[in-house]
Amino acid sequence: MNESTDNWSDERVQAELEAVLADLQTLEEHLAEPLTLADAIAELETTRAMYEHTAVEV
Repeated sequence: MNESTDNWSDERVQAELEAVLADLQTLEEHLAEPLTLADAIAELETTRAMYEHTAVEV
């Protein structure tokens, strides 16, 4: 399902980012070497780019 992120409310964006952060924290718990802050930021940037790319396709 492709959904434009342009019309997302601030609350929706916040909820999505919190969900991503929770996923990263869960992933970190299962990694032999925990994510560094730089790794977490890179993951968030990748996720944001994915959402932006999806919004462009719609």
